Amino acid sequence: MEWFSLRSRIYGNVLLTLNAPYRTARKIKNMKITILGSGTSTGVPEYKCECETCEDARDVNSKNYRTRSSIHIEKDGKNLQFDLGPNFMDQIVRNRIDRIDAVIFTHSHADHVSGTNDIVMPCRKQQMDMPIYGPEQTMNILQRNFDYMFTKETFQGGGVGHLLPNVIDRDSRFELLGFEITPIPVEHGNVDTYGYRIDNFGYVPDVKRLPKESQDLLNGIEVLVIDALSFNPRHPTHLSVGEALEISDALKTKETYFTHIMHRLDHRYFPEQCKEMEIELPDNAYLAYDGQVIQF
Repeated sequence: MEWFSLRSRIYGNVLLTLNAPYRTARKIKNMKITILGSGTSTGVPEYKCECETCEDARDVNSKNYRTRSSIHIEKDGKNLQFDLGPNFMDQIVRNRIDRIDAVIFTHSHADHVSGTNDIVMPCRKQQMDMPIYGPEQTMNILQRNFDYMFTKETFQGGGVGHLLPNVIDRDSRFELLGFEITPIPVEHGNVDTYGYRIDNFGYVPDVKRLPKESQDLLNGIEVLVIDALSFNPRHPTHLSVGEALEISDALKTKETYFTHIMHRLDHRYFPEQCKEMEIELPDNAYLAYDGQVIQF
């Protein structure tokens, strides 16, 4: 399998500009971000859980109903999909996502890649091969698990999508379909994991520690969607609400949304829960929810 590094790969009309000075504080207009999924790896409701949040989440129209974390971004008619988890097809159908021009992966955990086979329908409807981007480890795991999607030799009929892999290096900055993208290396267990800066928007769904050099790459963003699994700061691979607030406060974001949420956080009572945990929740920080649209 030949991998294409973003240091040297130019694909079609995708212009890749690397290692150039980042144009900070550029005003971006008309970016639409759809929160396709806001839940942790188990989703909410959790299996065999009868807690108050899970009982409420059994209504799929509840904000407590959470599928696996994913977002879709649209700007100037171009569409980026972030991660392909097990709920991917339901997510794009429910949210009427009618085009995907490229897929960007954060890391290789199953709740972010196991729906990859379902990209077949966008490939088929759009009559295109799908460029995908992500850490090299993620590209290798995708090729191993979905090998039939990476070669024309097994690309037969309308039931298989064809993927065009591109490795994102840790220190690369590039332009893709009119979006300025910077990978944000984070610590999330022992898996190579990126958040991303997309223009003046930051997406960091899975993180336990954000190194200073990575946090500096997010300086000047307006909106941040960040991991906040629960109130427990002792979780080994995910931020707590308090830890996520420390990062958003340091970045001075205009708006912050918490994602990758487990069932212990309840939309109906979240401000009260924060008070009980002695966490000061600012007016510009919110729990994200499935189907939410953020525009700026």
